[in-house]
Amino acid sequence: MSESLRNRFEAKVDRSGEHHVWTGSRTSDGAGKLKVDSKTVSARRVAWELARGALADGVVVKACPDDQACVRVEHLSLRGESPAADRRRAPRGTGSKTEIRPGVWKLTVTSGRYTDGRVRRLHRTVQADTEIEATRELAAFVAEVRRDPLPQRRQDRDVTVDEAIEQFLVEHLLGEKGREPRTVDDYRRLHLRWFAPEIGGRRVRDVDEAAIDRIFGKMRRTGLSRSRMNHARSLYAPFFRWAKRRRLIVRSPMADFELPTSVHVSREHTPPEVEQLCLLLETAVEVVADVAPLLTLGAVTGMRRGELVTVRRSRLHPDEGQLTVDAATDGKRVKPTKTRKERKVAVDPETMDMLLRHCAHMDERAELCGLKVAPDAFVFSLALDCSAPMPPDYVTKRVALLKEHLGIANKRAETIALEDEALRMYRLPPKQRRAGQAGRSPAGGMSYEAIGRQLGRSERWATLAVASARRREAVRARGDRSHTMFDGSIIALRKFTSSELLDAGFNISMVAQRQGHGPQVLAKHYAKARRSADRKAAEHLGRVVHGR
Repeated sequence: MSESLRNRFEAKVDRSGEHHVWTGSRTSDGAGKLKVDSKTVSARRVAWELARGALADGVVVKACPDDQACVRVEHLSLRGESPAADRRRAPRGTGSKTEIRPGVWKLTVTSGRYTDGRVRRLHRTVQADTEIEATRELAAFVAEVRRDPLPQRRQDRDVTVDEAIEQFLVEHLLGEKGREPRTVDDYRRLHLRWFAPEIGGRRVRDVDEAAIDRIFGKMRRTGLSRSRMNHARSLYAPFFRWAKRRRLIVRSPMADFELPTSVHVSREHTPPEVEQLCLLLETAVEVVADVAPLLTLGAVTGMRRGELVTVRRSRLHPDEGQLTVDAATDGKRVKPTKTRKERKVAVDPETMDMLLRHCAHMDERAELCGLKVAPDAFVFSLALDCSAPMPPDYVTKRVALLKEHLGIANKRAETIALEDEALRMYRLPPKQRRAGQAGRSPAGGMSYEAIGRQLGRSERWATLAVASARRREAVRARGDRSHTMFDGSIIALRKFTSSELLDAGFNISMVAQRQGHGPQVLAKHYAKARRSADRKAAEHLGRVVHGR
């Protein structure tokens, strides 16, 4: 071919991207064309002949699978010298199928154009043992494309799961649905932990049912509970519905998804009995006195942890025997309650007096520092002027210390074994120090830094582990006390309140209102059967059955 044709051809080619796009005249399906010796010739044929020499009359240059206008030779291919012998072209709009390996077929459907004028082409890989089955799959794919909306922009077609998930969390959940930032952060961590390594870099439209099943299967084998897997489903089912509405996909891979059966063996946490709760609160006064009033208020009212630390002095009503619950915190900001509703909770005189004494104590502490507590200050606070609520995580850590002191800490066996090993290493005979060695001698046989390094942990962990193992050892030395084996967590106080009121015969709607949720949530999550109630039920049935 002449040099003038080469120059004319190159002037119409954009080689800036992955595809070398023909910018000149195009046919109705988007393929490039130009005139050579008064004849209209396809641009891709000219590209091939300029690069690799002339072709026989019967040879056809096949288009790039992803872009009809592409003239990059590496993206083109040839079809046999006898076009009549090749398979007949499928009717327009019916799609095409190609067997890429035995039993696996690639389906392609073309449907209109993107906003930039490029042909909109969709692909799907399916398994089919015969060509007839592949034809059925293709027909279903074509019907799906015609029925469902498609992306208008080419970049929407190629968006990855990581990009789409972030857009879904920020724009949809935070912006449109008004979900709490903490909820969105939980979803983001869930995606990064389980889904991003498998499908994060893939295009949303390429995620299939098999990929979703593999990820949930991995979660199941790891031992996650059904509730944790259901948490993942509650993110991805609406995500794919959102992606379908925005034309990122034509079909949700979770349309027919069924949650796998979990192998996790859940441990039932029953609320403490009355005598166990009294032991917990009495010990709190001795061990964690700074949060003891807060725990007492939690046992009396059943308030959530974030609600307890955000009670303000102006919300206490001693004359009415009530307090108003209208705020909560996640440790970062003060916000409305979980249900976004304000509620009044009746409080007994003894508890109200306890709160007022606690406020007076905070006033004395502030006065010693030359400060004054505002009338609307927080009841529970680490700030000297009570201007900020006590951090919820601080309460949790103090309760963990209380539980260890009582010997009811809920730790895994391997964690306990590692802490016991840290204590053993700490009690090893100290090594003899070299003459003139500088620095302070370690308090134990090995320093905390050396223990942490030996066990693959930090110095801080070693310090806490040794202290925890010592407390556990002290509990064993006090003897086996069956009353120490109970749930002493903060949520257990809430469950205690619900169960105690229901066992006493109070109306379920009143109990739910006091706790700040609906009767269904109360019955499912907070009303738990305690041993004392089970024993009363057994005695009642025994009297009825045996006629006593």
